[in-house]
Amino acid sequence: MKKNKVMEKPVAILGGGACAQTFAAEFTLAGYKARLFELPEYAAQSLGDVLSTREIELYGEQRNFKWFRRAGTAKIDMVTTNIAEAMKGAGLVIVAVPAKGLKRFFEKMIPHIEDGQVISIFPDNFGALILRNMLREKKSSPEVIIGGWSSMPYGVRLDGPGKLNCIMRIRSIMWDTLPSRDGDKFIEIMEQIPPFDGAVEIKRGDTVVGVDLSNPNPVIHVPGSILNVGAMEVSEMEGTLGIPKGKYSMYKYGMSPAVSHVQLAFYKEEMKIAEAMNIKIAQHQEDQFYWKGGIMGFEYWVPYVDVIMPPIVGPTSVEHRYFTEDIPVGTVVRYNLAVKFGVDVPIIESMIRIGSVICRQDFFKNGISLKELGLEKLNRSQIIKYLKEGKL
Repeated sequence: MKKNKVMEKPVAILGGGACAQTFAAEFTLAGYKARLFELPEYAAQSLGDVLSTREIELYGEQRNFKWFRRAGTAKIDMVTTNIAEAMKGAGLVIVAVPAKGLKRFFEKMIPHIEDGQVISIFPDNFGALILRNMLREKKSSPEVIIGGWSSMPYGVRLDGPGKLNCIMRIRSIMWDTLPSRDGDKFIEIMEQIPPFDGAVEIKRGDTVVGVDLSNPNPVIHVPGSILNVGAMEVSEMEGTLGIPKGKYSMYKYGMSPAVSHVQLAFYKEEMKIAEAMNIKIAQHQEDQFYWKGGIMGFEYWVPYVDVIMPPIVGPTSVEHRYFTEDIPVGTVVRYNLAVKFGVDVPIIESMIRIGSVICRQDFFKNGISLKELGLEKLNRSQIIKYLKEGKL
């Protein structure tokens, strides 16, 4: 299949974590020119020798129902801490960073965004809204397409810098653009990228907010982590409970019927928020919450998933992203939307309050606000118009 003109240019991948490195390896092994950028202050730790060797090894079972596997040692075209050289002349720009780092990366990106670029955020975590709002505030209006995804395309863990154990590939993933009217151009490019070679279903969401509210991380990670924080901390401090230090797994040790009750209640509150906004989100049956993978497992539904999901390690401290990302970003935004539209969400609110005590910070204060999303002063009809047409 002939490459889209955007994909004839280098691909810029922003981030230095497991998924960013996997993107760089995948695109390179598939014959594309990939550039990997990491912030200078984190590069030595996250990338290590990759900064000099430019070599990333991709391996692992990569479970998926297409039985697709891509493995090998990739020699990345560019590994850099200079975002200007990573972005210059790139066609596709992939942002693959923790949600709490999105604004920092966007600050670095914005001066170097070029007309015609396609920016794809994995997972979106309200990033498309944040980026568009930051562009407006800086009075910058490049002709770009911005889209976001409900999840990452991989279940992958780092065995060390440049050493990637890809456990499984995404089965089903949701996307949209901001505004939605750019969607056809976006998916024409994105549905052909190497990370989706093992995917079965690439679904369009109902606006980027519908995509963000369909992200399963907050509903699974937050109750699962908060309600098991004692077992996690004891196992990490003392190596007891039959769990070696550093090997605690929420999926293996923390998914029980009582925890699933809370996750289901959290999801029902998400549904109420979506209904109040007149936006559709991913639909789940109640029985899908009552297994080791939760609804997360249905995105990564692969052969023998009950065996594969539980060994995924984490969280191992209250500094883990299940607490410090999924509460102040995904959960707090859900709460703020609920308040704006008069929806009662006692479970979501309680998760934020308890999480704030556990992590010793005020997530209500420090979390993402509707102002940062550019939605604070808009009513429901104005929000929908903005999401679909890009007009304020």
